[in-house]
Amino acid sequence: MSRHRLLLPLTLCLSVVGCAQQERKAAMADPTALREVIQGREREWSAAFLAGNAAGVANLYTEDGAQVQAAGDWVRGRAGITKAMQAQFDTLAVTAREDITEEVFPAGDYLVEIGHYSYQGTSKTDSKPRLGAGRYMVLWRKDADGVWRLHRDIGNDAPPKTP
Repeated sequence: MSRHRLLLPLTLCLSVVGCAQQERKAAMADPTALREVIQGREREWSAAFLAGNAAGVANLYTEDGAQVQAAGDWVRGRAGITKAMQAQFDTLAVTAREDITEEVFPAGDYLVEIGHYSYQGTSKTDSKPRLGAGRYMVLWRKDADGVWRLHRDIGNDAPPKTP
């Protein structure tokens, strides 16, 4: 008789867990919603870059995040990313920056993003205008706090994207 009493609560628990997993999978499977979330995170990245805030850029990465800049080697961890970004900001005053998400591919607690970027600014060494553009691929990871953070980030210079 006691086994039958446990069956109903157990069935209820399994149903709730199953529904939660289905809702999570449905949310993860909606590329449009994910693209909007990631594009929002890219706007945060662009704002920190535009402000010359190296630590602000680095804090958008996972603790063990890594970045390969267009002309460089791996930079690992938030401290390394901060140092590399600060080196850029020491030589360039950025006046405009834009990152555009083109595609997202969800994979559980990870997501692959492909996009393009452009920026303009002024060299701090010779006061000449600087323009840049390129393409990037980012592996995002959803951390335990539920926030998507850049985990691996690789970019390359490319001509500006034309409409």
